[in-house]
Amino acid sequence: MNITRREFLKLIGGGGAGAVIFSACGVPEEELYFQSPNKLPEDQVTGIDNWYATLGSNGEGLAIRIMEGRAKKVEGNTDYPVNTGSHSISSEAELQMLYHPDRIQAPLVRKEGTNRGAEKWEEISWTDAYKRIASQLDRLGNSKASIVSKPLRGRTGSVLSAFASEMGNKEIIFTAFDDSNVLSALQKITGSSNMPKFDIAHSDLLLNFGMDMFNSNHSEAMFGRLYGQFRDAPRGTMYQIESRLSLTATNADEWIYCKPGSQGLIASSIAYVLISKNMIKTDFAKKLNIQDLKQYSPKNVSTITGMSEEKIEYLAQKLSEAKHPLIIGGDEASANSNGTSSVEAIYALNVLMGNINKEGGIIINPDSPLDDLRGSRFEGNYKKTLDLVSNIKSGSVNSLFINDIDLNYYLPTSLDFKSALSKLELIVSFNSFVDDTSKYADIILPLNTQFESWGNDVPSIGPGYQVVGFQQPVVKSQFSHKGKYSGTKDLSDIIIELSDEIGVKNKYSGKKIKDILMEDAQVLWKLNRGSITAADFKSFWNGVLSRGGWWDINSKVNNNVQSNITNWPKVQTLKFSNVSGKDSFHLVPFRTKVGDGSFAKSPWLQGLTDPLTTIAWETWVEINYDLAKKMKIKEGDIIEISNSNNESIKAAAYPNPSVSPEVVTVPVGGGQESGSYTKNVGSNVYSILDVQLDDNIGTHAWAATKVKIRNTGNNIAIPKFEGRFEELKRDPHNHVIKITTSDSDDSDHH
Repeated sequence: MNITRREFLKLIGGGGAGAVIFSACGVPEEELYFQSPNKLPEDQVTGIDNWYATLGSNGEGLAIRIMEGRAKKVEGNTDYPVNTGSHSISSEAELQMLYHPDRIQAPLVRKEGTNRGAEKWEEISWTDAYKRIASQLDRLGNSKASIVSKPLRGRTGSVLSAFASEMGNKEIIFTAFDDSNVLSALQKITGSSNMPKFDIAHSDLLLNFGMDMFNSNHSEAMFGRLYGQFRDAPRGTMYQIESRLSLTATNADEWIYCKPGSQGLIASSIAYVLISKNMIKTDFAKKLNIQDLKQYSPKNVSTITGMSEEKIEYLAQKLSEAKHPLIIGGDEASANSNGTSSVEAIYALNVLMGNINKEGGIIINPDSPLDDLRGSRFEGNYKKTLDLVSNIKSGSVNSLFINDIDLNYYLPTSLDFKSALSKLELIVSFNSFVDDTSKYADIILPLNTQFESWGNDVPSIGPGYQVVGFQQPVVKSQFSHKGKYSGTKDLSDIIIELSDEIGVKNKYSGKKIKDILMEDAQVLWKLNRGSITAADFKSFWNGVLSRGGWWDINSKVNNNVQSNITNWPKVQTLKFSNVSGKDSFHLVPFRTKVGDGSFAKSPWLQGLTDPLTTIAWETWVEINYDLAKKMKIKEGDIIEISNSNNESIKAAAYPNPSVSPEVVTVPVGGGQESGSYTKNVGSNVYSILDVQLDDNIGTHAWAATKVKIRNTGNNIAIPKFEGRFEELKRDPHNHVIKITTSDSDDSDHH
């Protein structure tokens, strides 16, 4: 490796006493060096661009181009194991979040004498904000306060958890697309509490039950990279089984329709065929009693699932012939009342095929080398959120801390969360924006955005070995000019400072998040192994920031994994809301490029057309093309969609031949009531979802809602990439624009 003295000194932080050794991960070494300066880039006005390694909010390793203190460009970190140079569009959108005109610039308090929701605010100092909160809690009592948050990664999650525990509560984690039952099922199947790696790249057959990998809670870039390797020679074959033609399904060799929530029955039926026809000889197959599976025979489940007997037997045959089969599932397959039992049956096929911790199968991720470092589990619990609403209404909770989650938007109208908020005596919001929930707060504590913050992370889906990513601020806070008593701060620092003010002590008290991260780095340095080793800690710390993290490709789970499953999972009976009739449909919500709606604030993402329909800036409802004809529904007709409580939304019709006659599908993200780029844009499908739970662990059965539809008689031109504008008029005879020859105006040419 050729390296100049200047580059070497930069690499070790400007000192000559230590040496740092980088161990690459299959990437040329010249690609590994990002700056890790002692001063932030605003202090280096050079006219030359610099690149800084950090993390995106979805856990991807990123490299940010900085020109004279301004973040200009986002690229993937070529060496970070999760995404190895690629990155998702949500990571690009972090740049818009940084410079968003709606950002809150200082702590806000509701003006005295104004009602909640009036959005009448005045700026106060951080000191004043903390004292006001401490005074209220002293009167109301810490034990009657509750904390609800979006999922937090890394040490920030540990800080929040410690704060909640010392307050006498446990924090409630909320996710709009709750997949806790997938995590629960995988723990039972694999015997590990860590989310495993799906070794798609080395599989030769991928059977996917409903997981929309390319519109995912996890890194879409990671799935895209694995899928690209999967398609390289020898080319793998993929089957997608779900009720809606998703973006992932369009990339499969075959999309196979099934009725919503029936994926677990199909998986069990495939298992029955494999065992009854002696197609496999694994240890788990020998333990199973074929009589226990007889109820799932193709003949018994075909009508219920909507999949033919021949297709079930065909898939079983393909699995038995594959050398490295992989079966995955989630999203719609886990989002019904039988979600846990369904995903247990889906992932049990991997045990049946004997591919746990095998190449091309499910690879167990090792525990983090750092104690209690959160990240490998994206865990929310809808039941706990419902309990919170009940506790607020009953008066057992009188104070609420809300971290960057818009519950008033995500929760169904039937819960009347807005009414619950009115019963609280104190509402504190940690947020960068005024959204549909924070506008009802008494105090808003503004947050740094991703590119202004410190943090670390264990990937939600690791690469099969230990990884700890490190996030550094690549620019100063945009509002640091307002002084140290104003502006925005990291969530961890806010919580620690607030804890000190109200007298809640824990192991993080009196520290800054940067200090806590350096303590984590000290632990990794002392291991003296992995991608970075150094003679002194300063060199190691600069190396970690330069690389964007630490990992050890040799720290794998190599022992034989003991599954906790002994019998075939019993798939529970489906329950749907009480809506029936010829005009009733299964409602299947789905994510788009604005994710679950949290990125809808980005006008750039709002303007990105949907890959399948090319629609932007609108909420649409996909309905079967032939059925739409019978119902006299045409594209752009405004359709009213009503649930069993007669709560409704309106959306523009988009007849689609790939939609089943039993299903209507609607994207999430529209219908927010606050924000320059979200207000009055589309409709909120979350508002009409039923409050139906998974029978096992209380996750939200968000695909279990049935609805009726009605054509309102109104019509709009749907904003989409194709077919939106008429072709420009042609002028073959130059009647509009006169064309002159060059001879007539030679003197005017330059």
